[in-house]
Amino acid sequence: MKQVDLLLVNPGNRVEQFAGLASLATVAQPLGIALLAAYVRERGISVGIFDAEAYGLTPIEAVDAIEAAYEPRVIGLSAFTTKMTAAGAILREVKRRWPHVLTLLGGHHPSAVPERTLEEEEVDYVIKGEGCCPVTELVQRVKLHEPCIGIKGIWCWTPEGMLHDGGQASGVVELDDLPMPAWDLLPMGQYKAHHWQAWGRGLDTSGFALIYTSLGCPYECSYCSVNVVYERHKVRYCSPVKVVNEIECLINAYGVQHFEIIDDTFTTNHHHVEAICDEIIRRGLGPKINAWCFSRVDRADPKFLSKMKAAGINWVFMGLESGNDTVLLGVNKKQTVAGIRRSVDAVHAAGINIGGNFVFGLPEDTRESMQQTLDLAQELNTEYANFFVMMAYPGSPMRETVTSALPDTWSQYGFFTPDSLPLSNSVLSARDILAFRDQAFKDYFGSDRYQDMVRGRFGEETLMFLREQVLSKQIERRMV
Repeated sequence: MKQVDLLLVNPGNRVEQFAGLASLATVAQPLGIALLAAYVRERGISVGIFDAEAYGLTPIEAVDAIEAAYEPRVIGLSAFTTKMTAAGAILREVKRRWPHVLTLLGGHHPSAVPERTLEEEEVDYVIKGEGCCPVTELVQRVKLHEPCIGIKGIWCWTPEGMLHDGGQASGVVELDDLPMPAWDLLPMGQYKAHHWQAWGRGLDTSGFALIYTSLGCPYECSYCSVNVVYERHKVRYCSPVKVVNEIECLINAYGVQHFEIIDDTFTTNHHHVEAICDEIIRRGLGPKINAWCFSRVDRADPKFLSKMKAAGINWVFMGLESGNDTVLLGVNKKQTVAGIRRSVDAVHAAGINIGGNFVFGLPEDTRESMQQTLDLAQELNTEYANFFVMMAYPGSPMRETVTSALPDTWSQYGFFTPDSLPLSNSVLSARDILAFRDQAFKDYFGSDRYQDMVRGRFGEETLMFLREQVLSKQIERRMV
């Protein structure tokens, strides 16, 4: 049994969130946890990581495995809203078995609703904001048997039962001061890429890793909650050399071939993108990399797209959202349908595959505008498409204006859960939106035009995978 000052846990709920689609879901490293582990380790704190998601474990199975392998002083979890049911179950079981072990919870969800999280979950401390500095100070105090109240970013109950508001934790200003993530503490062989990322490449999704080149987002889309962690609409960048050093390490030490660049918008800063691509090309790494990233429509600049392709960035996912300009205006997206078409043409001209992200049930949506969105998707015929439904996540600006019913449980915020509950609007019910979304998926991927494109671009093997492994899956819905 390994004694550690801090055990970081990634809750797992792949089956709960994806149900019959679980076999198609990516399995990604908990990058935030890996960064935090490396940071505290540099400061003399012994640390371990247990990734329940990587092994597909239920909360009870995860705690059983932890009990058999670790003896921690502090257990810390990180969770987005859709993982809160699993996180809560792990926290309850930890407290039942080890009442003396202190527990932490951080991530997007607790950062958005720290007081509510303390009220609802059996957790000692909640982190609002980035975790490196507050977690380090808290564990150091625990080791010295000192009180932990008063740490910036740490929320908790006082001994008198009063709420202690720790405010927002500050992040590390210079990202180059952060160490490389603690890949050595993760089961790197367990992770797999999105299935579409391996299309035309033998469908082998193994050898997958997340990387980041920046933290934060300067935009203010009304449905997004990303800035609850970073607080300000500001972006911090890693140096190109640091980014490519990490890529090279992942290739050489862990056999990584598929990369996901998790920056909220990788293409925000053109100079940053070009410098990273130049460094990848200079080291001759482009042919070894199969990467994808996010881009806004207005940041898909032809001037650097060809360089991205040469650097191994073979996929760009863009938030196209809607095929109706009024609907786009209503979510502060600052883009138009005409701009969407221009950007898609530019990315395709560079030889890069496109994933189009569309959302049904936006505030101004009607049945007619949702059909316009599907019509646009089919017109563009991008290599992949995601069809989402509108959710008002804790911490998003939209949540402050919602008048329709919100989900009763955190699991209902998942798009593919049987009990998923998207926002209704003045003319569309949640049932209407889900039914349209599920039929749109079938119409898009089942069309002859789309399948002909897949065969021509990726080959017959990929087309058969699409038909037999993707289109054959049924989404269970249990809406009343």
